[in-house]
Order: sequence, then structure tokens, then C-alpha cells
Amino acid sequence: MEAVARVHWGTRRWLEARRPRAPRTVASRFGGPGLVVASSASLQTSAALATTAFAVYGPAGTGALRFAFAAPVLVLIARPRLRGRSLRFWVSAATFGATLVALNVVLYEAIARVSLGTVVSLQFLGPLALALLGVRRRLDALWIATAAAGVLSLTGGPGGGAGIGVALALVGAALTALSLIMGRRLATESAGIDGLALAVAIAACLTLPLSLTSVGATTSLGDLVVIAGVAGLGVAVPYSLEYVALRFVPVKTFGILLSLDPAVALLAGALWLGQTLAASEVLGVGLVVVASAGVVATRP
Repeated sequence: MEAVARVHWGTRRWLEARRPRAPRTVASRFGGPGLVVASSASLQTSAALATTAFAVYGPAGTGALRFAFAAPVLVLIARPRLRGRSLRFWVSAATFGATLVALNVVLYEAIARVSLGTVVSLQFLGPLALALLGVRRRLDALWIATAAAGVLSLTGGPGGGAGIGVALALVGAALTALSLIMGRRLATESAGIDGLALAVAIAACLTLPLSLTSVGATTSLGDLVVIAGVAGLGVAVPYSLEYVALRFVPVKTFGILLSLDPAVALLAGALWLGQTLAASEVLGVGLVVVASAGVVATRP
């Protein structure tokens, strides 16, 4: 769900070229996948924690403050250079940053209305659609049908009264696809995570007026600590875990493991928010996971 850290891994060629190598050991073979799952758990815990701040800051205010806390962390880690950048780079970074702002607001508004597992499952339709563009194989048609069945199971179909929360999650799916495209473009014009750090800094600047207004909504230090936790668990922790995991996990395996996000979100919603899903919704989450993992696993 938290696209800020993960979207930077959106291009397979970028991963293949920059993935640091490490010797294959028993520990790395099992520990690498564990780090990816831990990263997913951190991301979804961040999303669940964010909902507890909605009552104070609102979904949009929570998202704005999250950027305000996350940007300095990323900039400190990446230490990106500002001089010598092309106009193309700054346009890509600004567009990516603006897309992240829109995505963050839409998804936080969605999880304020619908269960976390449902929102993340529907959000995954964006990357899935990108992966299936130009479909020519019968096997790909199977994954499309599986994903469609998952959506029908989650929403109840055209007459299911899906509501504004599901509509927002579907908008989030489209924005996630756009953010992946922009993230890929930015990754080709930067090294490491410096492009990502600058894009998040731009997002923080775009949402600064709302951040300043939201800070005045409460004098409680505890509320700001929650926001800091949302930023840390949603950016710094998962990025660090995934960076280490990429030393040991093949790209295809990495993609399959990321496909578990909807299932992890379902568990996070149940554990941290007490959310429960109907059997049809659990089935829908499972079908989206299968479709996503299947697309990655069967790609040449």
C-alpha cells in the first residue's frame, strides 16, 4: 500500500543492473525472503497505524505529515546532489512527487472507509494491469480472469453497493500504475535512491501548508510520535529491509513475494485494527494474490 519506498523497485532492468551480489548461503536463501515479508509487514503496519491518526489529523493531514517526517529521513540517507541535474530529471521528480501526494491522499481516504486488506488488494490491480499490457498468451488471460473474479468477490459485483471507499481504492490502483511508470522513468535518470528522496521532498513541499495546519490540530506529543512511526515504518524500515533482501533474492522471487502484500494487509487489519472480512472478501484477496504472483512467476 505504501508506494513511496516500494515503487522504486518497479523496473526489472534497473534491479538486475544495480542489485548487489552476495554469496548464496542457507541463511541468505531463507533470510532474504523473510526480509521481504518483514518489509511488507512494516508497510502494512504503517498503514494500519495511520488510521489511528485520522481522528486527529484526517486522512489528508496524516498523509501530509507523513511526507514531512519521511522526507528528511530519505534525504539524510540518500544525500542527493542538487546541482547538475537535467530539466528532464526535475520534471520527472516533480511529477512523481505530485503523483505520490495524490496516491497517498486517495488511499488514506479509502482505508478510512474500507478494510485495509480490501484496499490493498484493489490497489494491486494497477501494477497487475501494467504487467498484463499487451497480453498475448492464454495463461495471461487466466490471470486476468482470476483478478477479475477477485474484484467481484471483494466488491459484490456491479450491484454490490461497493461505495466510495472501493471507488477510491480503484482510483488508487490507477495512480499506483502511474507512480510505477514515473518511478521507472526517474530510476533511469538517477542513481540509488537519490531520485526517490528528492521526489518525496517535493511531495513534502507540496503538502507543507496542510502539514503546518495539521500540526496545530493538537498539542499532544503522542500524536506526532504516531506520525513519526507511520513515516518510519512506511519508508525507512521497508526500504532498508528490501535493499538488504535484494542482495540475496532473485528478482522474480522478489516480485512474487511482493504479491503477498494484500494478504499481509489483511492480517495487519485484523491484528492492529480488529478488522474482519467476510468469506467472499477473504476469497477476493486470495484471488488477487494468486493473479499477481502468477503473472510474475510465469513471465519469461
